This record gives sequence, structure tokens and C-alpha cells, in this order.
Amino acid sequence: MRRLLSLGLLLLTATACSGDDDEDPREQPPSRTGRIQGALTPFQSSERSTGDGASRTVRSPFRAGELAALKETLRGLSAGRSRGEQVAPKRVPGLSIVPWAPGHAPLERASREDPTIPGEVILRFEEAGLSPERVLAAVRRPGFRAVHKGYASEYVHLVGYEPLDGEAVTAAKTQAWAARLAQVPGVTYAVRNERMRAAAAPDDRGYSLQWHYPTLNLPAAWDLAPDASSVVVAVIDSGVVPHPDLTNVLPGYDMISDPENAGDGDGRDSDPRDEGGDTPSGGSTWHGSHVAGTIGANTNNQEGVAGVAWNARLLPVRVLGKKGGTSFDIAAALTWATGGSVPGVPDNPTPAKVVNMSLGGRAPPQALYQDAIDAALGRGAIIVVAAGNEDVDARNSTPCNQQNVICVGSTSLAGQRSSFSNFGVDVDVVASGGEMREDLNGDGYPDGVLSTVLDENGQPAYAFSQGTSMAAPHVAGVVALMAASRPDLDAATAEGILKETATPLTNAQCPEGCGAGLVNALAALARISNEDPGSLDPRLNVTTSTLFFRGSGTQQLILSNVGGNRGGDLMVTATKSGPNEAAVSFPQGNTVRVPAFGSAPLAVAVDAAGLPAGDTVVTLSLVGSGTSGAATVAVKIGVAGAASDLDAFVAFVWQDARGEWQTSEDAVAIAPASANYAYSISLTPRTYYALATIDDDQDGNFFEDGERTGYWRNVDAFEPLFVEEGERITDVSFDLIPLAPIDDDPALVVGSACGSNGDCPGGVCVTDYPGGYCSMDCTTSACPAGSRCYIVDSASGLKACLATCSRQVGTGQGDCRSGYVCYSDGTGSGACQPNCRTSGLSCGGGRTCLATGFCQ
Repeated sequence: MRRLLSLGLLLLTATACSGDDDEDPREQPPSRTGRIQGALTPFQSSERSTGDGASRTVRSPFRAGELAALKETLRGLSAGRSRGEQVAPKRVPGLSIVPWAPGHAPLERASREDPTIPGEVILRFEEAGLSPERVLAAVRRPGFRAVHKGYASEYVHLVGYEPLDGEAVTAAKTQAWAARLAQVPGVTYAVRNERMRAAAAPDDRGYSLQWHYPTLNLPAAWDLAPDASSVVVAVIDSGVVPHPDLTNVLPGYDMISDPENAGDGDGRDSDPRDEGGDTPSGGSTWHGSHVAGTIGANTNNQEGVAGVAWNARLLPVRVLGKKGGTSFDIAAALTWATGGSVPGVPDNPTPAKVVNMSLGGRAPPQALYQDAIDAALGRGAIIVVAAGNEDVDARNSTPCNQQNVICVGSTSLAGQRSSFSNFGVDVDVVASGGEMREDLNGDGYPDGVLSTVLDENGQPAYAFSQGTSMAAPHVAGVVALMAASRPDLDAATAEGILKETATPLTNAQCPEGCGAGLVNALAALARISNEDPGSLDPRLNVTTSTLFFRGSGTQQLILSNVGGNRGGDLMVTATKSGPNEAAVSFPQGNTVRVPAFGSAPLAVAVDAAGLPAGDTVVTLSLVGSGTSGAATVAVKIGVAGAASDLDAFVAFVWQDARGEWQTSEDAVAIAPASANYAYSISLTPRTYYALATIDDDQDGNFFEDGERTGYWRNVDAFEPLFVEEGERITDVSFDLIPLAPIDDDPALVVGSACGSNGDCPGGVCVTDYPGGYCSMDCTTSACPAGSRCYIVDSASGLKACLATCSRQVGTGQGDCRSGYVCYSDGTGSGACQPNCRTSGLSCGGGRTCLATGFCQ
């Protein structure tokens, strides 16, 4: 079966239809407009060219043909612009053995709309099991008919009010009612119902692209506790879809009480399938399936991606539908998932030990949530929540701000707080959630989290996404591994261990506050397993073998000690080499102490002043103390002239009364590269959606596969902008990301035997390697699944794809073909290269060929 690994970026489109009921914005006087301003951040790849080798498959939530008018508008604006210089693809020459040392997608931002669902009040009674009739008798309101709309627990009820005289039910009136109903005898609290929004070493082919696992020391952690089959993890989200990588799925429940929101023809039922249609245009994000895949995708099956908690049983509970979710349904889902009783819903036969909630909204702490959380903890559950993607203090993001939950923020590949992640004292820990504006490891793909979804044809696929929604399931998976090792694990102990073993973030990585720091799965499981660090030697690991800089800057390279401290903590010394090594420095020193089972950052700075245009490579050699090992990291510095920077186009679109998408020339702005992609535009008051693109191939066509594209707010949310007369909305800033999916069943299988280029579709045959070796130049095209892009010539910066391996890394043949061995790249996995004992190839660089077949 052919399965696509597709980038989960929803390409937003618009069309200017005739007969629009709205007035033409060009007829509006300037005084009746509002203003939007912001800046775009285009994805910067490890190369100067980003458009080549791009996707042929785009998951678009819009109907075919709706791009035409917008393309024409943008084409007119771009007329006369010069065609950019094209970068000719390179061919991969004969490869020498690359010398490595042997050794081992959102919370949606809460909009300015009031989240109150008019007429719906949630009441918690002191007495359990009250009948609907008794509840309604206690809470009647004159002039309105009260309707009992369901249960969230034996104590919690949802009541809706319908007018008898045609009087409108407003959000303000609903809030006032809730305040009065809270005073009714026997009522513990009464709150409005609110709308909430949705806010990943195995041999799986896509594992080589899951950079987010080494950042948490998961490969080493799996040596301690790979199996979580005894643990049930609830995914309270948008539901799941059938997918060959999601088979450990228990019968869950659809807890959405509103049939219109559910989109499946009824209210609550026993089918938790994600019905899709959760974008404004009817497209689908498959949010819950992406989250579920990070927690527990099938692992070690040589296909797809890996999950954090191998063999964990996933319990899908659907609460997010076409309109998002409600606090009432979410509270009911938390109750049911953890073994509580919800009247009208069959009891859950498989209560969850761990609950993941990658959802939330903007509100202070809620009594409704706290009540459900406390009851769930009393039943032994542990609850993990996403912090939110608004780039604000998480104190007003619920349920992150509730007590006794593990609130998770997001970090990038470099361990820095993601640009979108919420922060502050309510964040307990952070985990890898991505930063898709970057490609720090130079693999040709945005640094997003890769997990399970459906493609635009409804077929099983894989997508990169970013968000605290993607960070939280990493932590839920780690907690499941902890619970598998200690079945009596409780929430307070789990949170305490995660915090005590986390790697603190430096002020440069997170000046605003990121809790205890970056989760360290190895250290947490070592604590659970009572591993004695004094009985183990230190062992060095790095999170990436390539670190990309676009011009000057400072990044943190994360170093890990996946061993103990027998003989002392791991001491790592970094040196640099290459013709331009003076461009690289270590501002905080070149020696780092790394504790047992821990991680620590090495600050790497680049001063690109004086470097020639193009690419410069400086090699970092990292040597650990004693027998802890060594690693090599290639620092690639890209210096490009202003002439290669292309302007971006920002379009604001809206839906007319018929639901058709509209735009106009007055609703399109240019974000010049020369102004750091800042823009400002006056717009007629209405509700808009913002999207932007760069014509990377300079052919006059826009929103093409592979071109950098984005929308407000981010890839985890398509958020409206409410423009009012005389209003100025600032910082409508977002990222532009290339649409570049890869194939899980590629025509080119890197590392396979070959006799000529014809045996390597889309690549070349490296005949210097014994039996031939299919590869490709990954300077302008990303490597297919099952391979990784490496710098194979430090002098020229040439990059090529090498087959990845995860077994017997640095010690044997592992999962490489006969005559090849698995060379460690320092990240916990490696690349298949010839056995130097049998291939006749020279190790080069003064290295010697060991009896094991490795160069050292």
C-alpha cells in the first residue's frame, strides 16, 4: 500500500465571486476602515533555495477551483518582477565513509468572541443522582423554558434556557443567570458553558524524521521501559480515524452533546471517529489522530512513525467537533475516561491511567474543571494538558491553569521555547512541540512533530505539525512509560519526578519562565526504576548531527549523558575545525558538565561577517571524558545576498452570506523582504482570515506545492480577525512554511543495491560503495523516508542521503544490508555505510579500520 508522509499545513484559499452581498471595500471611505499590521517569518531551510524538490500532494480544506481568483490577484501584483536565479541541482559524487565516532500540531488562540454558549449553564449539585425533573424544578427562570441537556457526572448537569416570548438569550444574560443560580440551595456552583478549541530505537521508516524524540532522551529511555501495554491513555480530543499505525485503540466514546457540532447526525454516542470538517471551509485537521500517534503509534513495525509509549492502549474520547468543544462536554469526557459515572452514558470498562488534553481556551481557572480533575485524580488518573499557543502567560489558559494537572509548554529542536508557546508559572514542564519556521538539522523539512493523519483523499498519511498540542502527548507518553514501570504511580509523584529530572532551560532559551524545564524521559524512568547512576559509565549523545545557521546568531546544542556517573559526571569538550573555524565560538566556554541521565546545553555562536556568499561548514568535535565516547556535529552557515530574498504576499479573505470565500485587490498587501517582511493594510470592517505566500519559483503562480505558505494564527489553528471601524490590530504575525510531504513508500530506496542511476529513481547510484548504493543530493530536495540528510563533504558542504539504522548502532550490522554497518551519528541512531574491513574503502582523515568494520 502506498502511504504518503504529508506536511500537515492546511493551504488556505479564496475566490472573488460575483454577486457578493457585501459592499466593495474600494467604495468605503478611509475613515470607515480598520487597520491590521504584522510581520511574516518565512521558513529558512538549510539552503538558499526552498522551492525545488517540493511536494506533489497538498491537503487543502477548500474546494477545487477556489484558488483561481486569488492567484490572478497576486499575479497582477507581481507582474514585472524579475525571475529569481534558479539553483541547479547537484549530483552526488562517489562517497567516502563519513567519519563518525563509533558508539551508541493547537490550541487555537481564543478569539475576541465571548466563549459563552448563550443560554447554557452548568450546575454542580451537592446531591448525587438528581433526576432531570428535580434539577429543572430548582433552576427555572421566568419567561424561559429550562431544558435538561445532559450529565457530566452524577453531580454535574447542563441546563439550557429557551425564550418563551422571543427575547434573545445573550452571553451577558447567561453569565448573570449563572451567578444567581450559584446561590440556589443545594447548588455547589453554577458556571456558563464555554466553547473550547483544539489547541512525536525503533525501525519505523519515518523515525529518522522524528527529531523530537532524541531531544527528550527517549531512545535511551526505551532501553529501560519500552513497553506500556498495561497502560490506558485517554486522548480527549477530536476523535481518531482508522489508520494502520493506530491499532492499539480501545472502544472510546463521542461525548459531544450538540448534534450540530458533532457532525455525525446525533449527539453523544459510542463512535469516537473524527468526522473532520473542523476548519472554517469544511476541511479537516485530524488533530486527535496526530496527538494519538505521538502517544502510541505502532512502533518497530518497519513502517510509518514511532510512538512514545510503545504498545500503550489508546482510549479516544471525542469532545472537539465542527465548532470546537464545550467545557461541559470536556468535563464529562474527563469523568467518563477515568472511570467516573456520567448518567445516560455506559460506564467505561477500561478507565485511563493517563489523560492527554491538547485543548483549552482563554479563561481563569474553572470550578467545573477542577471538580472533574479532583475526582479523576481520586480514581488514580494523571492528567497532562497543553499550555496553549498564544505566546502569552498561561495563567489565563484553561485547563492548563487548573490545579493538579501537568501543564506542558513547547520547545524547538534547540531546546528554546517555541515562538508560539505560552509560558509562565502555570507551565510545569516543556517538551518538543516544534518550530516549523526552522530547519536546524538540515533535513529539508520544517522542524515540526511528525505523526498520524489522513491525506486530502482520506487515506492514511503522516504530517508535520507544531504546537503545545504536539508537546503534551510526548509527556503523556513518558508518563505512561513511568506508570508501566510503577503501576501505583499517582499524579503528584509523576509531576514531581518530571520536574526533578527535567533539564532547566537557560534564560536565553526561555526568559519568560518554562517551569522546571525540558522533560528528560531517561532521567525520569531511571528515577522510577531506581537505577544507580554510580554503577554505569557516562555515555555521550547529541540531539542532532547538523546545526544550521542562516547568518549570524547563537544556538544551544543539547548534549546528553545517557549513562551514569561512575568515575564522575560526563565532561564534554568541544573543538572546531575547518577553513572558517574563526566564525564559530563558544560564548559560555567549550566544556560542559552533564550529570548522570541528564542533559545540558552547549552555546554555539556564529559571526558570519566576512564569510563569502554561499555555504560554509565548520566541524565541531565533541569528546567526552573517559570512555564516554565522542560525536561530530557539522555547523553549516548559509550566507545569502539580498537579491535572493523574495517578497511575500498577504491576502485577507472573508465569507459572504452564502459561505463563499471572497477577496479583492484592496485586501492584499506586499510584505517586502527588504522590510523584514513587515506589512500594514487598511480593511473594511468585517471578519477576515489571513493567509500569505511567497512565489519561490518565480513563475507568477502562487500557492503552489513546495512554496512557502502560511496563515493566521498557525498550522494548528485557522483563526478569524475581527476588524472594526477605526481599530488597529497589531502583531498579526505568522510563519510561512513550505508544503513538502515525503513518501513512506518512496520510489527511491536510499541504501539499496544498484548498478546504474537507472536503478535509483530520482537519485544516483554511488558505485564506489560495494554493490552500489542508491543516494541523492539533499541540497535542494529532502530525503525520502528511511534515510537522513548528512553533510558528506565538509569542504564543499555537499549533502547526501544515507540509509538510517537504529539497531546495533556503532556496534554491528544491525538493520543495514549485508556488507554494511550502522555508524553512529551521536543521536542514538545512525547511518548505513560500508564495512571498512570488507569494502576495501579507506577510512581517510587519519582514522583506522577496526576489526569490527568501523572507522575510528
